[in-house]
Amino acid sequence: MCIIQIKLNQEEERTLNKYAELFDMPLSTLFKKALEEKIENEIDMKSIEEYEKKVKDGSLETYSFDEVKKMLDL
Repeated sequence: MCIIQIKLNQEEERTLNKYAELFDMPLSTLFKKALEEKIENEIDMKSIEEYEKKVKDGSLETYSFDEVKKMLDL
């Protein structure tokens, strides 16, 4: 198991502890959840940017419901 130390000033500690208490979780869980959400958001944004680029340059391929059914032999 990895242990990471984070230095907080008194105000940060007080604020984060109150927030963690609000959701009835330890600070370590709060930090892990926050980091996980940030990573997920960045992955989502990258996917959106790739989609928008394909739309802009005309390389986005789309299929109708019927086309997908046919492709899957349904």
